[in-house]
Amino acid sequence: MTQMAQMLVDIFPTHLYSVLLGKTALLDQLLDQETLNMVLKIMIVMIAIVVAAVYAILFQKKQRHFKIISIKELLEPLITTILIEESLASKKILAKMGKIIEDPLARQYCIDELIRCKQNYSGEAAEKMVHLYGELGLKNYSLKKIQKGQPWYKKARGIQELYMMEQRDCYEQIEQFTNSRDEFVRMEAQIAVVHLIGFKGLQFLDFVSYPITEWQQLKLLEQLKLFPEKSDLSDKIPGWLKAENHTVVIFALRLTYEYQQLGLIDSLKASLYHPSPEVRSQAVKAIIQLEDQFTPTILLDYFQDASRNDQILILDAMRLLGTAEESDKIEALLDEPDDTIKLKAAAALVHCSKNGIHLLKDKSLTQPEPFQRIFQHIIGMP
Repeated sequence: MTQMAQMLVDIFPTHLYSVLLGKTALLDQLLDQETLNMVLKIMIVMIAIVVAAVYAILFQKKQRHFKIISIKELLEPLITTILIEESLASKKILAKMGKIIEDPLARQYCIDELIRCKQNYSGEAAEKMVHLYGELGLKNYSLKKIQKGQPWYKKARGIQELYMMEQRDCYEQIEQFTNSRDEFVRMEAQIAVVHLIGFKGLQFLDFVSYPITEWQQLKLLEQLKLFPEKSDLSDKIPGWLKAENHTVVIFALRLTYEYQQLGLIDSLKASLYHPSPEVRSQAVKAIIQLEDQFTPTILLDYFQDASRNDQILILDAMRLLGTAEESDKIEALLDEPDDTIKLKAAAALVHCSKNGIHLLKDKSLTQPEPFQRIFQHIIGMP
């Protein structure tokens, strides 16, 4: 290799000599047998470390799997015995279970199993699971998970365990997490406070600064349905409709029509002019849901300020809510440039005016395009 480099030096200019010499030395070093052996040894050691680590992880998982099976075989018969017996768990069973759950893995398995049983059973059987959770001191372990310094996943799990096991006395400890910066902790805490105390648990809406996702809103409404006695929200919703957090406003609008807060129409009208398009759209839906004699007028007065999607929503509502009093306003919308709006307005007009179909027919003669197509579509509608 050195001879080849010397030949290149004879051919190429002198200033390349030092560069080629450096390259030659590097190649000689790389091709040195001792260096290659060293690299090979390092690679073998690294591969061995990776293989050992993978094996250790798999071995640990296998051990854990068999340990859980063993725990299951010990705990499940005891829990089943408690479920089928008429009385609460005996001291003997409690002592036996207490010994088993000294192991952290067994303790977590026990908590998970009690929650599962409570979800699958109702009445006295579910109450037994809650009682057993308390008797075994498992509540304290759930509380430890929500202590300061714990990672988010432990906090979220601890909150879930506490509310699933109906620990209402932990409400204040959980409420502090309803505005947590961690999304999962925050969502679990919000669901928990509503699950534990119902409508009063919604007071976190007074201060929550993070978004409440649509999925979260549905989960909260799901929890509220567990409380048959409806709460009067008329004193709280107006404040929530003015919240800086626009997702709070959206949820408040949902609450308004879900719980038929008919006295809040004026507050809903103000929400039609909210800066957020999502809020405005939700306000339209709320006003439609809370229909009264003023609904058509409110919606048609807002029509020109509405987005195209909301305009379509309003005209669809007019097919059901519109009366002869609104026919002139709806007829005027036949002159809108958007053909879809024309079609929706035509359908609403036919519904609310006795002369609607005749007006539309005349329009199809004077303006065949697009009213001839619209007229044919309308008369073909059921």
